[in-house]
Amino acid sequence: MAKNDLEYQLRLEIKEQLSRVTKANSPNIYSAIYNTNGNLNVNGYARIEGKLIQKIISGMLTPAAAVPQLEQELDLL
Repeated sequence: MAKNDLEYQLRLEIKEQLSRVTKANSPNIYSAIYNTNGNLNVNGYARIEGKLIQKIISGMLTPAAAVPQLEQELDLL
């Protein structure tokens, strides 16, 4: 499997996990990736995606595990 295939699969899985984010279950991530109208904030999405990739690589986490961990860390800021 080529590097680009792995990267694509990882980004696709992150996208899937972020599609499950709501104001109720992850308010910090939600406010970063959506604007006040509920539309996608592309810059915010890219920033959160980058943080998740770093967390996944450094912590040997799955995307499903990295999302709540990042939410918890953002809650402490």
